[in-house]
Amino acid sequence: MYTNILVPIDGSQQSDRALHHAIGLIKQLSPQAKLTVLHVHPQITLNDPPISVPLVDALEEEGRKIIGLASAAIAANGLEFECVTLTGDPAAVICHKADGDQHDLIVMGSRGVGLVSEILLGSVSHSVIKHVHCPVLIIK
Repeated sequence: MYTNILVPIDGSQQSDRALHHAIGLIKQLSPQAKLTVLHVHPQITLNDPPISVPLVDALEEEGRKIIGLASAAIAANGLEFECVTLTGDPAAVICHKADGDQHDLIVMGSRGVGLVSEILLGSVSHSVIKHVHCPVLIIK
């Protein structure tokens, strides 16, 4: 049924649930499916960079931790997977990755973590649904 599944993760509870749902889906329906875990560092532009705050380093370290936890969960289930970290607008990067690599399903959380998520709940998932060319399974 599904052979190439993309799971965007950001460290939120919803993305963690989406990852575990994707793992269960693959184990039940498509044991030979390939799973791609994607973490997107949001592109941050600051007019005046804060002094002595290595923001890029902190984002990269956070991304490594998020990917590490996801990798451990997938490996424990014996599934084929790859982890990718990219930078940019999360919705645009997810859509580009899904379309470019011909993913046939995206499994993602309904909303993530981040400064703007309190204001624009679900804006990334909403944008992905509107612009991507494959089915999207949203996990609450």
